[in-house]
Amino acid sequence: MALADLFRARDRDQVKARMLSVLAAGDLTMTATDYLPGSTVRTLLEIEAEAVADVERTVAALAASGFLATAAGEWLDAYVDSEYGNLVRQAALFTVGRVTLTAAPTSGPYDIPAGGLWVGTLSGLKYVTTEGGVLPQGGEITLGVQAESPGSAYNVPVSAIRVLHTPLPGVTVRNLTGWLTSAGRDRESDDSLRARARGRWPELGSGATRGAYDAWARRRDDGQDSAVTQVRVLDQHPRGQGTVDVILWGEGGIGTADVAAARAYIEARRPINDDVQVYAATARNVTIALTLFAPGADHARIEGEITTNLAALQRDTPIGGVLYRSAIIEAAMTPAGMVDATLPAAFTDVTLGTAEAAVLTPSFTWRG
Repeated sequence: MALADLFRARDRDQVKARMLSVLAAGDLTMTATDYLPGSTVRTLLEIEAEAVADVERTVAALAASGFLATAAGEWLDAYVDSEYGNLVRQAALFTVGRVTLTAAPTSGPYDIPAGGLWVGTLSGLKYVTTEGGVLPQGGEITLGVQAESPGSAYNVPVSAIRVLHTPLPGVTVRNLTGWLTSAGRDRESDDSLRARARGRWPELGSGATRGAYDAWARRRDDGQDSAVTQVRVLDQHPRGQGTVDVILWGEGGIGTADVAAARAYIEARRPINDDVQVYAATARNVTIALTLFAPGADHARIEGEITTNLAALQRDTPIGGVLYRSAIIEAAMTPAGMVDATLPAAFTDVTLGTAEAAVLTPSFTWRG
């Protein structure tokens, strides 16, 4: 038996078909009617087939759990914890940032307590204040906020937060440039956990390789989970002899605190003769204006699936990479019932700059 055979578990129907084939080929006294659904023999075969299939599923999971490339889910958690120095999967993180409240000339003052003001986006994402202060009449104040739930969806673009869920007459709210303090992230995926496990090997060598800088950028000294999910290391003397640039990004953004934590971790470990700069990638905002055609299908479901697919494409597009037109069309054509999805003729492949990360904003138009 080859190793690959251990990974292929038969389901109940496949096991049952094999059993029936053996019975039919054997020199047995049972008639064909004994195999009909509901008969005693057929029922016993169904029970035995399920038991055998369950054993094969367990064997396949055990076989896969012995290798970093094939272990998944809880099996992967156990593998990396035991083999890579107590490495654990990172939990989902809350987005933390700052918003600015502005009062009209005749409005205010307002005393805003920590936890007493809710703001949000037009799409329904909500944030609560984490600190308080007084908004003066006709003035403005900047307060810290935290997302209602963890996840990367709350890493919204500038000016996306504009809804006051706690009424304050004459007051507007905006998240301005640099508003993101600590980026939110989804629960770490299997692929990300595998990448961090592999990154442990370069850390064992002397000096600092590209792999070591990549691994260090995803870690921090304070025991908190890192929001860094993408790293680009420029190690071919980008600013002159002996220089290294480490560019960071998260799931839809990266906060100033996350960059500072990565910088501190790297600074404590870099070779003394390396001139290292650690900084965030620059967001390249790309509007994905799709025209969709799906007669009779649920438009809301399709838009939701496409948005999810584009979020995955955004995560998979590396810093300084290329966002392909064909990949966007593929993401849009995946939902069941979709007949056609088109982009404007002028939309071509987007080649990101050396330190740019793609931020995709979908826009949908329906025809037919």
